[in-house]
Amino acid sequence: MCGIAGFIDLTKQTSNEVLVGMRDSLSHRGPDAAGEYFLDSDAFSLGLAHRRLSIIDTSTLSNQPVHFEHLSMVFNGEIYNYKELKEKLTAAGYSFKTNSDTEVVLLAFHAWNVKALAYFKGMFSLTIFDRSAQKLYLIRDRFGVKPLYYFLDNHLLLFGSELKPLHVHPRYKKELNLESIWYFFQYGNIPSPHSIFNQTYKVEPGTIVTIDCNTLHLEKNTFWSPEQAFQKAPLSISFEEAKRHTQELLFDSINLRMVADVPVGLFLSGGYDSATTAACLTQTHKDLRTFTVAVPEAGLNEGPKAKQIADYLGTAHTEITCDLREALQVIPLLPTIYDEPFADSSAIPTYLVAKHAANSVKVALSADGGDELFAGYNRHLYYSRIPNAVRYLPSWVGSSIANSIGAIGLAGLKAQRAQKFARLLSDFSVESYMHAMTTSMSNDQLNKFINQRNIPNNLPFFQGRSPLSTMLLNDSVNYLPNDILYKVDRATMAVGLEGREPFLDHELFEFLAQVPDHYKCDGKDTKILLKHITHDLLPQTLMQGPKKGFAIPISAWMRDYLKSELLDFIEPRFLKEQGIFKATELAREVKSFLNGNDTNSLFIWYYFSFQSWYKQWM
Repeated sequence: MCGIAGFIDLTKQTSNEVLVGMRDSLSHRGPDAAGEYFLDSDAFSLGLAHRRLSIIDTSTLSNQPVHFEHLSMVFNGEIYNYKELKEKLTAAGYSFKTNSDTEVVLLAFHAWNVKALAYFKGMFSLTIFDRSAQKLYLIRDRFGVKPLYYFLDNHLLLFGSELKPLHVHPRYKKELNLESIWYFFQYGNIPSPHSIFNQTYKVEPGTIVTIDCNTLHLEKNTFWSPEQAFQKAPLSISFEEAKRHTQELLFDSINLRMVADVPVGLFLSGGYDSATTAACLTQTHKDLRTFTVAVPEAGLNEGPKAKQIADYLGTAHTEITCDLREALQVIPLLPTIYDEPFADSSAIPTYLVAKHAANSVKVALSADGGDELFAGYNRHLYYSRIPNAVRYLPSWVGSSIANSIGAIGLAGLKAQRAQKFARLLSDFSVESYMHAMTTSMSNDQLNKFINQRNIPNNLPFFQGRSPLSTMLLNDSVNYLPNDILYKVDRATMAVGLEGREPFLDHELFEFLAQVPDHYKCDGKDTKILLKHITHDLLPQTLMQGPKKGFAIPISAWMRDYLKSELLDFIEPRFLKEQGIFKATELAREVKSFLNGNDTNSLFIWYYFSFQSWYKQWM
């Protein structure tokens, strides 16, 4: 696990000192070693830089950048099946100088070019420079576990694991992208391929970006996408057959992600995903280390449930109990950790558990992806419970409900849910349902507060073979990489900890995409298949109880501990100079919230998060 950065400069004005500065802006991602490669050719200069967190083959021989013949590479991530690939390459005549997966990646690319990506099981963002072809490849893993940004101007290409190294370059342009701001206020994140700045993009999951070093001409190609799996017909398979094969694939994936030359642990909550992961691991690994975070004063306490699971499995368990003061101290750190606007408040406990786990281990498994694979979100359940009659009501019914919410006294979360339901009744489809369930506000509602003449289109929507497969597909393409994986990568890497996602194995994903829908969600329950697997490993009584998640009382905090800062963010002169928001309407909404109106509390948190980021980076 590491941080990578670099450039191609057609003006040849970028110095090695700038490259080193870009590299060291990522020191938190790789505190163990640093390296760089600088090339000055006739037509361009090029730099590759790397910060290393040593996980596999911790010797200096595996430091990066690495070179072989005409290829040079910097690599962030892990290839879990590297030993198997090493055997294939050795049989093909290659020899190795290290025991690292990094060297395997480079030689696999030399042997098979981009076809090598099909063989990789792992998470990665990597950059390969081909001196013979005069091309640079920017490549991101199938699910987007590892991030990779790039900035492209007429004569300059910059890239990095985060935005931080781009800021170091003197010719980087920090121009806000108004379309991305709009997306942020809908989703609480900025979806790929967009970024907060113009001319700056995220490499999309499963994508190869190829750059001609002499012209900076760019091409994008997809080497893997979840669409194909979700569009196939469901398998003709019994529930027991599906359960048995899922268990085999899951067990193999979880154990494969234990490969490391340093201590490995697991984030353990009280939920099915992490409990199943722990139960699988304890069958093959003794002294498994598990970690749970609890902030009882904030109403976040999965400690007792996680401890029961840990005690039953016999793990070496650590319960991290944080007081309210420590949790609040994370909030000012968020703009630095997440160097784009990001408003998932569960980033706070995620960072806290990563921070404390890093004192004991260098790798931690995180069971994210289970909801996308097994249909675990409430929206998957709710859709099947909406009768057909409701789906086809006249649009005026939804409008009437929307206009009546305030009059009938609904507030807070109930009001937000009622608004979403009213929006759905006006135009019901799987696409409109998913948009309503995954966004904070409608375009009309946002238009009251944001100075944006041209409202951007909704994110691309992908069709599966059925409503549930369509929902799972879009969750996998949008919410999973843009929110969940982004959150965990930044929280873990901020403290020099590698996070791994055992549920995100492409063979497991492709199989489950073809499992019949009702094996996952039947309108009465979610995660049916996973729960049956878990109940074979853990007592069912141990798993009883509602799904909690990482909810924290952010509204109460904004009215109390964060009130002064929130009021500063609606100061008229500040808003006028900023020019993004409609000052009068925005100030009225914030003051209404501070006076107890929870109708738009989520929007207020998004606003606070955006302005905190703006204060840090603009």
